[in-house]
Amino acid sequence: MSADLGRDEQEIYRVAVEASPSPTLVADANGIIALANREAERLFGWAPGTMAGHPIEALLPDDIRTPHIANRERFAADPVGRPMGQQRDLRAQRRDGTVFPVEVGLNPVTTSRGRYVICAVVDLTERKLAEQRLAEQASMLEQANRKLTELATTDSLTSLWNRRAFLEQLDIRLEQSVRSARPMSVLILDVDHFKPYNDQYGHLAGDEVLRAAARLLRRRARRSDFLGRIGGEEFGVILDEADRVGAVRVAEHLRQAVEVAQWPRRSITVSIGAATVQFPNAVPRPESPPRSQLLSLADQALYYSKEHGRNRVTHVADVSAPH
Repeated sequence: MSADLGRDEQEIYRVAVEASPSPTLVADANGIIALANREAERLFGWAPGTMAGHPIEALLPDDIRTPHIANRERFAADPVGRPMGQQRDLRAQRRDGTVFPVEVGLNPVTTSRGRYVICAVVDLTERKLAEQRLAEQASMLEQANRKLTELATTDSLTSLWNRRAFLEQLDIRLEQSVRSARPMSVLILDVDHFKPYNDQYGHLAGDEVLRAAARLLRRRARRSDFLGRIGGEEFGVILDEADRVGAVRVAEHLRQAVEVAQWPRRSITVSIGAATVQFPNAVPRPESPPRSQLLSLADQALYYSKEHGRNRVTHVADVSAPH
């Protein structure tokens, strides 16, 4: 302890600091270490009895020593106790140059010889490592959950959305269509003569056709379209902002893309059925039709396409129309 203190005070402070189970320092008004207990010497890697007389900045990394002097001077001008927990991003430096995270509590005391600051230091290294491990575990868990969600909503063969995801998205987009009083359409595409293809070339060849068709449809669909595999050789497409004319135009674009594509064994075509919901008036707010009704209408149109030669597009509004 500094000789500036009386003998009784010196002994009281020495005993109190040494008895502390935490690394504890006492610094004078000029930031000079007056006393450091064994725990502080052990934490900072200084030999016993060698810390006293050094500026407190000797315990800090080089890059923050100068800013710390200004902070210390501001604290000296208005010395208010600062408990633990107010600053968590402090860094300290051991005698060997190792930098480590710390938390510091400050308690100014006034003696007959002047003001001193008692500094309690906590090494946060283990806590930071634990927090980092928890953050890494949380990140891994989040990634695993995302993967599980993908597995639950993605078709494993084609990597398109599966039927469950398609139906959920259809409900969402139907509601959005109702709220905005804007049209939307649904397409159902079916690969023509797929069963005979499977029977002739085998299921592995059939799977490759479905994967290739999925890639082709994904490339040719609009960015806003929602594309999924909804059955064995059936694909579904949700078309936002698409009326009857727009739905047929998109469907024809997809049909032609499949027809002209290069296929390994024989040509592949698709039949397509389309159905549209539209709301001529926004007020009063219209009711959303059940998704099953919309899908049923698109399926009727698909059946018509298959019954009338395949490799064609039919909108359900044209099913009963004269040809």
